[in-house]
Amino acid sequence: MSLARNAESHTQRGVSTVRILRFMLNSLVVISLVVASVVPPARSQAAPNPAKVAELKLALRDLYINHIFWVRDLVMATRLGDKAAAGEADEYGLKNATAVGQSIAPIYGQAAGEKFAMLFTGHYAAVKGYMTAAFANNFKGSAAQKKAAVDRLLKNANDIAMFVSAANPNLPKDAVYGLLLTHGQQHIMMIDAVAKNDWAAEADSWDPMVKHIYTLSDALAEGIAKQFPGKFQ
Repeated sequence: MSLARNAESHTQRGVSTVRILRFMLNSLVVISLVVASVVPPARSQAAPNPAKVAELKLALRDLYINHIFWVRDLVMATRLGDKAAAGEADEYGLKNATAVGQSIAPIYGQAAGEKFAMLFTGHYAAVKGYMTAAFANNFKGSAAQKKAAVDRLLKNANDIAMFVSAANPNLPKDAVYGLLLTHGQQHIMMIDAVAKNDWAAEADSWDPMVKHIYTLSDALAEGIAKQFPGKFQ
């Protein structure tokens, strides 16, 4: 009799416990629904304004096309023996390379702008080094000097790609390096054509060079806008 009563008592307590748990779970569901209706969902960051991104693209395009313009001007003036014109082109080419680097300072800070300026002026210097190598020996060129200049270009491209990708995860190192590699190859092809007085080949190299430099600068602009959409509203 005592055992039966104990069993019945345990059963009743078990049923009571289940009922309490069900009540608690139902209460939690109700509370969750109420909270969800009262607390607004976290806002996702707004996408950058396309018009503002277009403005950035235009600004960077202007800087980067001036880079290839002044390099071309320097190469031609040097080939034709016009020292005054070559001096002017070199002065503006170096100023432009510095401006390209400093263009990121408003976004990433002055220290980053100075670092990028150092790297991009290094690119400009490497291109000049290849020109000197190609024009050596009465414009027949020096294979050893060319190789050294190309090695310098490749190392600089790798350094720039590492710097850019570390600053912006939307611009992977391999992608940036690939863009710079093509850009450097275009410089080399143009310089080699001028060294040989192949003006037709030099002229034919210009449009692809312009299109590619726009691709490069646009990629940089899009990566920046994606990283900092709030700055482009």
